[in-house]
Amino acid sequence: MKRLFVHVLLGVLLGVVVLRAAPAREGPLVLVSFDYPPFMEVRPGQPATGIMVELVTTIFARMDQPIELQFYPLARSLSLIDTPLADGFFTVKKNEEREQKYLFPREPLLTQDFVIFVRADSRMMFQGNVSELADVRLGVVNKVSYGAIFDGVAARGGLHRLEVAQTYEANFRKLLAGRMDALVSSRVMGKAVLKRLNALDKAKVIGPPIETTQSYLIFNRNTVAPEVVTAFDQTLSNMRKDGSLRRIRDKYTR
Repeated sequence: MKRLFVHVLLGVLLGVVVLRAAPAREGPLVLVSFDYPPFMEVRPGQPATGIMVELVTTIFARMDQPIELQFYPLARSLSLIDTPLADGFFTVKKNEEREQKYLFPREPLLTQDFVIFVRADSRMMFQGNVSELADVRLGVVNKVSYGAIFDGVAARGGLHRLEVAQTYEANFRKLLAGRMDALVSSRVMGKAVLKRLNALDKAKVIGPPIETTQSYLIFNRNTVAPEVVTAFDQTLSNMRKDGSLRRIRDKYTR
């Protein structure tokens, strides 16, 4: 009986150790992302560029943590972060469900305004209330969060004519082709897509921002130790204090 008790106690202690120890990936952390110009610019046959790509790469280099960046369509990237194939994803907005599923740093990577784009010749008006868009043919991208205000109205069925595209570029092409009346987008990202399409003069922003949101790099709870998230936060905070974060952002915004 004593030997059995010892074995049980040892098993419990080992179980505690297993529960407390974070799984570790051999080799670099795999971070997945998507084409989101000008923050993440993904072109076939070329290395990804953009402010978020440089910022993330710099943070982990300062942490002495090797990483591997992989880029997919947004829906695919979001599905991978729920598997052992990916350790992190950038960028994504915070909500209660995601906070339960993933490890969130304290520090956001990105702050952006979400606005309404229409064709340049449109007479549509927008005063800032999402309910005004109830019967507008409105473009969105599959699996994208546009902030708590917009997402809440959409979830309650308050937007009756949503047009769903798989990519941001496809969304803007549909708008320019007259297949929708308006679309919702980050202001900076929308202008970057229009520039890519040589169409900066063919669309415009109307009204005030719907919401200003913050986006984060999130970590897979099942593959990343909390200590990595703490180190990430500390490194990003140090970069903010020493001015290197501002210098990286100035390269892309001036």
